[in-house]
Amino acid sequence: MRVFSIVILMSLVLSQTLTYSSTPFITLEIDNEPISREKGQVEVIDGTAYISFRFLKPALQMQIEWEEDLQQVKLTKNEKQILLDLNQNTLTLDGVTPQSHAIINKRADILLPLRLVGEYLGYQINFEPKGPIISMIDGKLLKQVPDLSLNQKKQEETSHKKEIPKKVMYLTFDDGPSPYTAELLDLLKEYNMKATFFMLDAEMKQNEAIVKRIVEEGHGVGLHGVSHEKDIFYCGNNGPLKEMEKANQTLESIVGFKTCIVRTPYGSSPYLTKNQYMALCSHDYRIWDWNIDSRDWAYRNAERTFYATIKMIKTTQHEPKVVLFHDIKQVIQTMKLFLRWMEENQYTSDAITPDLVPVKMN
Repeated sequence: MRVFSIVILMSLVLSQTLTYSSTPFITLEIDNEPISREKGQVEVIDGTAYISFRFLKPALQMQIEWEEDLQQVKLTKNEKQILLDLNQNTLTLDGVTPQSHAIINKRADILLPLRLVGEYLGYQINFEPKGPIISMIDGKLLKQVPDLSLNQKKQEETSHKKEIPKKVMYLTFDDGPSPYTAELLDLLKEYNMKATFFMLDAEMKQNEAIVKRIVEEGHGVGLHGVSHEKDIFYCGNNGPLKEMEKANQTLESIVGFKTCIVRTPYGSSPYLTKNQYMALCSHDYRIWDWNIDSRDWAYRNAERTFYATIKMIKTTQHEPKVVLFHDIKQVIQTMKLFLRWMEENQYTSDAITPDLVPVKMN
């Protein structure tokens, strides 16, 4: 029987653990690629590092099965299987339940012991105080380069990477497409920026040509549901799933494909329940929030929205930066200011794609 490690970060001394656990942001790297620097991604509780299920599942490309009646989650990767029991707050690895290791069951999230799960899936777990950083390296990759230490390998890869002068953020627009989307697309094209549009079912039906243009010009395609009414969208365990499925059918009828990228109205907190979240995940939806809120819907003033957004970008530690705008009339003037500022400050914007790990609300 495989021996499971039940002590997290064995190389840490007590002083390191205390410093580590008091740090609000812990960077997680998987195969030398940084995952989003978000609070709640990794939490240290009583000296043990836990990883949020919301990051674990998409970051490691795991398959998920959700048994609502049993309140059980089955995670599968390369014939490895992890069973989470939300009633007992336990995890089972290939039929074995390690002693002294429980999952932490939150309202719309689950925390799993990082080292235990990572090593079971064949990853080497390392801790670097500078950052701090927890790195997970696939054991298969390490076997391919047996003569290099982890740090040597990282340095070698870094030396061969081309310097990227611009910083990347993700511009997102909710509630469209609208009569103003065409002008917004013109601006994005002028500055060679890509954005992601979280679209509503009815608006897609009314603006099919714009939906096609969004796709043709390489922007990200996301769903925002049907009703955008809190009491309707979040009604029942399958309410959000039904709305996203309906919106996806509309999208497919227009452009010929579906998307897995979604954003729930008002964000995933506090209204999205664990059952609703699991129902979406079991259908492979990726739930994206934001960490920069322009509040354009409240300000309704281009300059005020612009300066408030810039202030948040300059002061936040979150990475990557995902900015929330709305597809409304006032945002056109805001974007004229904002895109110019991005260009002057060496920022660019990329479209959100399915391979990225979603950002959740802080």
